[in-house]
Amino acid sequence: MPSSNSPSDYSTSFGLLEDMKRGKSDSWHQFVHLYTPLIHYWCRKAGLQQSDVVDVTQEVFRAVCVGFDRANFGREGDSFRGWLWTITRNAIAGHFKRLNETIQARGGSSANGFLAQVPDWINDDEVIIDETAEGEVVRRAAEIIKGDFEPHTWQAFWLSAVEDMPVDEISKRLNMTTGAIRQAKFRVLARLRDFIGL
Repeated sequence: MPSSNSPSDYSTSFGLLEDMKRGKSDSWHQFVHLYTPLIHYWCRKAGLQQSDVVDVTQEVFRAVCVGFDRANFGREGDSFRGWLWTITRNAIAGHFKRLNETIQARGGSSANGFLAQVPDWINDDEVIIDETAEGEVVRRAAEIIKGDFEPHTWQAFWLSAVEDMPVDEISKRLNMTTGAIRQAKFRVLARLRDFIGL
């Protein structure tokens, strides 16, 4: 597990990538479902139009599909999120390059005007974090893993971690001990961390 609580830190035991490497049937669909909002956010932040966002996102997933089995996050400072950002950044830069070539082929001063529109941060290695997009990844992951738990375990986790209800109140409501509630929260959070690498 990473030593910090930064949402951009991802462990080497990223369960979903491991499932993809093993060819688990639903893993690719789950990956696309989880990370589409984050990739879309990065693309929109770069100023892409919605139709271009979809195209660039497809390019990112193609690159992930080709390269995920060679990805290695074991070195200090390497992270899954950083890897995904690099792929997305390269796809966005490729989009702007192709668009620039099209504009230059047409000629005129509009080509220079377009070049001025490319955001400077696109060359930055720092991963861009958006709490809304990050929250959507976690929410979607929670939907996927919910079926791995008994309903009372999930409800105890949800009330404690998401709704921030006091443990004593949850205990009365669900007729569970406070220890069982804490254990439920721990188990679900551990599974969530393993699944998406939090």
